[in-house]
Amino acid sequence: MRIDTQGQIAFVDSLPLAPPAQVHVGRAFSGHLLPAMRGMTADGGSGEQTAYVAKGSLVSFVAGVDQAARADVLDALLFAQLGADERFDRERDFDHWHRFYLLVMQNVGWTVEVLDFAPPVLERFTVGELGLALLQTNASAAEQRAADATLASARHRVPAVFDQSSHSSDAGCFHVGTCSQLAQRIETTLICIHFHTGLRVTQLLKHVFDRRTTRYGASIYRCSLDLAAHAPVALQIRKKLADDVGVFIHELAL
Repeated sequence: MRIDTQGQIAFVDSLPLAPPAQVHVGRAFSGHLLPAMRGMTADGGSGEQTAYVAKGSLVSFVAGVDQAARADVLDALLFAQLGADERFDRERDFDHWHRFYLLVMQNVGWTVEVLDFAPPVLERFTVGELGLALLQTNASAAEQRAADATLASARHRVPAVFDQSSHSSDAGCFHVGTCSQLAQRIETTLICIHFHTGLRVTQLLKHVFDRRTTRYGASIYRCSLDLAAHAPVALQIRKKLADDVGVFIHELAL
């Protein structure tokens, strides 16, 4: 059952979040995550497509999504990940982690619809190739172009926090999202991919997976958000995240 705005705010206030320095058991990377300046465009323009890392998510915005809307989307995606991370290990208990992640999204105002799709058959593939194959029949041409540019940029250079957040040496869970805006409404195509592999993974986006040594699953969602109705909840999420925003959210150069 959908909860009202006050219920959403109460949920945000009560949800424990995982600390930024949390490292999952068996993770290939060590040390604390260092804060960095949030890379939102200075002029707040919406005339060009943009792309961001939000912890273990790669998020593309088509042209026309304004700065405030981008911030609301990124904050919500980060909030849901940190809330789920506090409860479950995203790699070793993926099913529970993923269900709780979606519950958080719904409880802060998002409408989430599961999309049907036929999984692509790929013998050898990168994350980018898999993500684009999944988007091909589930996203608009503009979203696909934005995702293509985002994945190409991230493969060349991605903030370390993405690898630190999205996988260990042999397992991972991450999102690829594309967003568009029409007036006060955001529409997002969100792909969730999880995998286990027999080969050591260090840089996820550069790794070439082999079907013979990799088990993976994917799900695709169409998520919608009423920005006007979400505004008071967004303020509470931003307050709750505090410095986590600077640690986990970074703009990619396109």
